[in-house]
Amino acid sequence: MVHLKPAILLSALFLAACGGGGGGGGHHDNDNATTTPSQPDTGTTTPAPEQPQSPPESKATLGSISGVTYTTPDGIEYQMRRSGITFGGTWTESLVKADGTPVSSTSWCCGPMSYTQFGSWTSTEKGEHGVFYSGEATAAANVPTQGTATYAGSGMRDGVRTDASFNVDFAAKTIDGNITGNNEFGPAVAMQGKLVDGGFNGSAQSAGENGTFVGHFNGPAAEELGGVAEFADTSKSAAFGATKQ
Repeated sequence: MVHLKPAILLSALFLAACGGGGGGGGHHDNDNATTTPSQPDTGTTTPAPEQPQSPPESKATLGSISGVTYTTPDGIEYQMRRSGITFGGTWTESLVKADGTPVSSTSWCCGPMSYTQFGSWTSTEKGEHGVFYSGEATAAANVPTQGTATYAGSGMRDGVRTDASFNVDFAAKTIDGNITGNNEFGPAVAMQGKLVDGGFNGSAQSAGENGTFVGHFNGPAAEELGGVAEFADTSKSAAFGATKQ
């Protein structure tokens, strides 16, 4: 029988770190190594897969998520909101074998966000990558229909956090986003989509690969948003969360 033991790592970052990237869960972002999203070559561009009409209020690409509980593909549950615990960075819990060999790690973010949780799961043993998000969804009727807004926050991939930003035009029902790339996080992610039924969906690009993104506004009046960008190369997939500025 393989004996597993948990290893817990809590980043001691402040509130500003969640809104603006920075390392968490033992990772440190390289602010001087940002990269620009690679746009797909027009000669090889393929259409993004068709998205559901109503974006889900929560989603996990591997495992499952319900409210503040993320369940890994191995059936291990993690509570992303815990009474009495407040932190500003990334919370990471890892499983290792008795001899110290890493098995998997689950990371999520961010304590200071009031309505949104998002994170990643990585199986070191199997080479699998998953991302997820959830939150207190904004009712479609309460999403603004006029004006524009900027949302700033973080993206996460394999437990590494970096900056993320989104520009929303509520009147035109459009959203454009970017997750900053760097040496540790990997290639940047660019996103372009439409608002629908309290959420949004559209196309995404990372290192020349086409993918999709989907997410939802959270809070009574769309104060926050959360979602995931997905790619066939799942190591490029990323989760994100951001707060209205």
